[in-house]
Amino acid sequence: MTEGAETKRAVFAEIANQLRAHPKEARLAASLAKHFKDTTAVSLQRASHLAYRLYVLEQPGLSLQVCQLLNDNTFKNNYNLWTWVELTLALEWKLRAQLGQEPRAHACAAAIRATYELGDGGAQAQRLRTLGFVLAGGLLYDDQIAEAERVKDTQAATSYRMAQLGRLLFMQALGGSTAIPVAELEQQLVLQLHKLRSV
Repeated sequence: MTEGAETKRAVFAEIANQLRAHPKEARLAASLAKHFKDTTAVSLQRASHLAYRLYVLEQPGLSLQVCQLLNDNTFKNNYNLWTWVELTLALEWKLRAQLGQEPRAHACAAAIRATYELGDGGAQAQRLRTLGFVLAGGLLYDDQIAEAERVKDTQAATSYRMAQLGRLLFMQALGGSTAIPVAELEQQLVLQLHKLRSV
């Protein structure tokens, strides 16, 4: 284990100690304190989930700490890893913006956008088309949330709402789109947070 990994695991252990009022999240943080590796997708996914759970629980300071443990990773053309870093960059963007730390928020958004501008003409054009699709709402979970609510599957609805937070923050961080402007994204974000905090 590298020194960087040891340091990150120690931070997860400290976070776990501060989450005694939230046993589920405390257990996740404690597990990451033992097993976290920023070279494995499952570790990054679980850490990203913890960051978002802490955001929902209105623990912005702890959420930001978790984000920072992932967001020093650089894009290595491996989306299995980068997907989770990208989601925490979007969350860190929001947290920095709420703290009035605009330059640091901008750096998070720039790190996300940079990966879509890589490659030669054809590859770059494809990446930008993908980004346009995402910013227009192509990967939102509205249908899945509606179906879960229709059949009264609270657990599925909660899971989809958690995933929706990441999509909405990603879209907001990159300025939204003509189809879904930032103001509408913020309204949707507030709605999802309200639903998740009411569970």
